[in-house]
Amino acid sequence: MKGWRWLALPFAVLLAVTGWPIGRGIWLSLHSAPLTNPDGRTFVGADNYTDVLTNRGWWLAVATTLVIVLVVVVLQLLIGLVFAVALRRLTLLWPLTRIIVLIPFALLAVVSAVVWRDAVTTGFAADWFRLDDVGPFGQLVGVTVGELWRGTGITALVLLAGLLRVPSSLMAAAIADGATAWQRSRRVVLPAMGPAIAVAATYRGLDTFRILEGPLLVDQPGAAIRTAPLLVWDTTFSSLELGLGAAMSMVLLVIALLMAAIMVPLFRVRRVV
Repeated sequence: MKGWRWLALPFAVLLAVTGWPIGRGIWLSLHSAPLTNPDGRTFVGADNYTDVLTNRGWWLAVATTLVIVLVVVVLQLLIGLVFAVALRRLTLLWPLTRIIVLIPFALLAVVSAVVWRDAVTTGFAADWFRLDDVGPFGQLVGVTVGELWRGTGITALVLLAGLLRVPSSLMAAAIADGATAWQRSRRVVLPAMGPAIAVAATYRGLDTFRILEGPLLVDQPGAAIRTAPLLVWDTTFSSLELGLGAAMSMVLLVIALLMAAIMVPLFRVRRVV
């Protein structure tokens, strides 16, 4: 009970900070609230949700967003694991390398998106790979690479924390039992890193799922390459439909909760017997 007394105040603050915006969003999503006519707000019930859930363009945008999330998370886990192994060996330069790998994450997401979009359209990537008029799809690939570049450092540090949890005595016992490097990695290292892998994957998945800055910078994206957050932005600030935009946001929140519920057990590596 003593622990709950310490947690009561932070929990109440967290509930107030998150509960009010969510409650306001749910209330707004049940109304037709055009910004062009603030006094013309009317209650429409679940009509906004019906419009969203039956809209093919919406689900296409959600699918595009989930594909980006899958690509970014998988690549960040693979590259981050390589970086984590390398960082573990750089004991003397550890304080410096820790700062260096976090520099991309410290940059604003919009800065990273602009840099990589320009790299694909007119910069070094266009020169190296002889790209010519990549179009909106190529620009979206560029800003996706920017998101990958931005989050790999923080992913590597989370995985490094998990790597440092591997008991040296357990590794020594595996070596004494004649386990190969692959067997040690598969049966000892990865299971011990399971919680860190799950945290890194879930965090980066949810962070990438709300990607907006990059797709917003893509010139005239077609319906097939719009992301769900971009569609919410366009509905709210271009079409000026606050109620419909709020309904989209609530649907995205539910999808994000489902993603978290799936990704934690999915990416938590279990011990192989």
